[in-house]
Amino acid sequence: MTRLAALLIVVGAAAPAAAQTTVPDPPPGVDLRPVNVRFRGNVEGLRVRYLADPVLDEGTDGLVVRRVAPTRYEQLCVAPCDRDLPQTHVGLAVEREGHLVRFEAPLGVDGPTGVTLTWEDNSGLRLAGILTLAIGSALGVGLAVPSLVVGLDDPVVLGAGLGIASALIVGSVVVGVLLALIDDGASFEAVPLPGDASGVFSTEWR
Repeated sequence: MTRLAALLIVVGAAAPAAAQTTVPDPPPGVDLRPVNVRFRGNVEGLRVRYLADPVLDEGTDGLVVRRVAPTRYEQLCVAPCDRDLPQTHVGLAVEREGHLVRFEAPLGVDGPTGVTLTWEDNSGLRLAGILTLAIGSALGVGLAVPSLVVGLDDPVVLGAGLGIASALIVGSVVVGVLLALIDDGASFEAVPLPGDASGVFSTEWR
């Protein structure tokens, strides 16, 4: 019995030591230091704004930034520019000539990142709307006046002339206002970049 007890004691003492050798090393710590993010735009003078602590909701196509007041977006830089940002999700917006576009999709930063900003200028459509409104209304009024003069003795001519003039005025007002209220649009695309600046693969990020 004494030998059996001694053997059990030796085995029991060796078991924890064997178990300790099988425990894997803990994973290395995650480096969450700020990383370089490069912003490049298709037009000059794009002001990049960001929301450092956005609330993210689940949308139909993934995460979306909960809409907040434009004043919550702080100015980051004017593209082209490089900035160090924390490795997290941020909300992005761009501004040009007083027009601000907030992006629903968050920018996820988990390493050096290149962001291509594309601005859609709709000033031509707004100008077309103003011209449509002005010219269409003027033509409608110009058609209504002679219809009133000529159609005093002919109700059919009067009704037809006023009907065409009214349709022209209403149509030009509706189309003109819709075009005049079209705002500019924007989009962005993010791609990972090499951490070593000498290894950047495209001159657009230099």
